[in-house]
Amino acid sequence: MDDLLAYLRDYAFKNHIGYEFSNFHNPDRAPKSITYMKMIFMNSNWKNKEEIPFQFAHEISHILNGDSGSNNFSASSIYMKEEYKANARAAEILMEYSDLNNLSFYDSVSFMNAFGIPSKARYVVDDVFRERFGVNYKRTDCAL
Repeated sequence: MDDLLAYLRDYAFKNHIGYEFSNFHNPDRAPKSITYMKMIFMNSNWKNKEEIPFQFAHEISHILNGDSGSNNFSASSIYMKEEYKANARAAEILMEYSDLNNLSFYDSVSFMNAFGIPSKARYVVDDVFRERFGVNYKRTDCAL
């Protein structure tokens, strides 16, 4: 995970995005980005450490997408369109990392498991896989 976080830090830096990782927060405090400041605030003490790289890529995506205001990884459905796009772009950033490191994934579930992507984002990752690989998925309601 250290290599992945280093890649994402470099990715943010190359896109002129600042970030702060702090381990002083409550484990339930979600990361946040502020687009006009081009700044991300990450919680290193997050309850599920495996999700941190995806969260970071998600917050980078909010800024790259030009999403308005302050964005929070666990935002409500009011921001669903922006959240969908941030999740999709985050998945694409992680796919770029995979390509650079010769990591192959043949389905969205194995990709999600490898990068700690929460199951609530499965429909987005399925769409990204479908667009990138031309794969048709049948969505199911089974747990991951």
